[in-house]
Amino acid sequence: MSSRDPVTEKPGRTFDSAYSFSFAIAIGLILFIGGLVISLTLSDGSSVGLIFGIPLLLAGLIVPLIMMRDLFRQSDVTGPCPYCEAPIRTSDATLQLQCPNCKGVVMVRDGKLLRTGTELAGGARVNTNRV
Repeated sequence: MSSRDPVTEKPGRTFDSAYSFSFAIAIGLILFIGGLVISLTLSDGSSVGLIFGIPLLLAGLIVPLIMMRDLFRQSDVTGPCPYCEAPIRTSDATLQLQCPNCKGVVMVRDGKLLRTGTELAGGARVNTNRV
């Protein structure tokens, strides 16, 4: 790299679904273990341990479910085929599909139907890289 080339910064990591899943599980585990420890250690002769421990136990079970609610949701993706303009309807969980009309391989990204692969005779496309 010469001194005249512009310096480009590497993009940082984003907080995607794998990180949010791990973060939600970690928070739930910390809350649950904290509630368990408080319930077992402070509830000897008083109810203070149960007053603080039981809500922490419940929070440790409920908070991860609330944090991960976006992962459990699926939505439909509809649009025209990028090759032949035929209507396609699929789920956002689909990574790739084959158009029922032209047999072209269509990629689903961010709720949009995109072209992928290499051109075949007749205009159809086939994906050469595996997902």
